Amino acid sequence: MAGAQRLLAEKPPLRVGVSLETLAGANVNDARAAYRVWGEEVARNLHMTHSAMLDQVFYTSTQILQMIRSAQIDGVALSGLEYVRAIEYLSPEITVVEDYATSGIDYVLLVHRGSSYQKLEDLKHTRIALLHHRDTSLLKIWLTIALAGVHQPEPDLFFDTVETHEKVNDVILPLYFGKVDAAGISRRAFMLTAELNPQLGRDLRVLSASPKVVPVGFWFRKGCDVVERNEFVQAMVKLRTVTAGRQVLALYQSTGFVMMPNSVMDGTLDLVHQYDRIHKKS
Repeated sequence: MAGAQRLLAEKPPLRVGVSLETLAGANVNDARAAYRVWGEEVARNLHMTHSAMLDQVFYTSTQILQMIRSAQIDGVALSGLEYVRAIEYLSPEITVVEDYATSGIDYVLLVHRGSSYQKLEDLKHTRIALLHHRDTSLLKIWLTIALAGVHQPEPDLFFDTVETHEKVNDVILPLYFGKVDAAGISRRAFMLTAELNPQLGRDLRVLSASPKVVPVGFWFRKGCDVVERNEFVQAMVKLRTVTAGRQVLALYQSTGFVMMPNSVMDGTLDLVHQYDRIHKKS
C-alpha cells in the first residue's frame, strides 16, 4: 500500500483549465479568485487528490488550443467551436455537459408578433440584439449559416446594427418595445423568461430556429491518465453535493454536470463544418 501511495505521489497531477469563452462576460478576475478558493475545498471534500487547476485557471481560446495540442493540459472546459477545433487531440470516450444540455439546446430568432417580418431575408437592414452567454457561443455561427441558406451575407453585413448583451432582458425587452427588430437567444432562455412574463411569450414569435447543439462541455486530452480522468469525472458529477461545488455551479448559473457519449456533439460538429464550408467558399 505504501508503495502504491508513493507511486501516486510521484505521478504528475491531472492538469485542468477552462477557456475564457465559457465565461461569456463574467468578470475573469472574480472567477479566478473564486475557483482558487472553491477548488481547494471541492478537491478536499470530493477526494480529488491528484488533480490541479492550472495557475491562471482561465485562458484565451488561442492559449487553450495551443495547450491542448502541446499536451500542457489534461482536462479542459471548452466552447463548442473550440471543441471542434481541438477534436483530434481530445479523447472520444468522455464528454461532460450541463444537465439541461444533454439533448442539446437550440437558438431562436424572435420578432414581434405585430411586425410584418415573415422570413429571414425580410430582416435585411434592420436592428438585431443577440444574447452573449456561454449557451449562445454558437448563435452567430448558426445565423451565418441560416443567412447563407437564403443567399445573404453574414450577420454583421446583413443587419444594419448588431447589439450584444449579457442579460436576457436587455435582448428581449428592446424587441418587445420596438427598439430593435429581432432578437437572437437560446430557446431555453426565452421560455424561462416567458414563464415569468407571459406577455412576452404572447407578443413575441419565433421566425427561425436552429438545430440542437451543445455550446459548452468538458473534455480530456488523448493520452491522459485514464484512472485519474475517471475519478475527476465522478467528482464533477458530484459537485452539487458539496457547498463549494454548488458555489462553482452558481458562477455558471448551472445545476450540475452529466457524463454523456461523445455522440451528443454530432449536431455541433455538423453546424461548425457547415460554417467552415461557407467561409471556404467566400
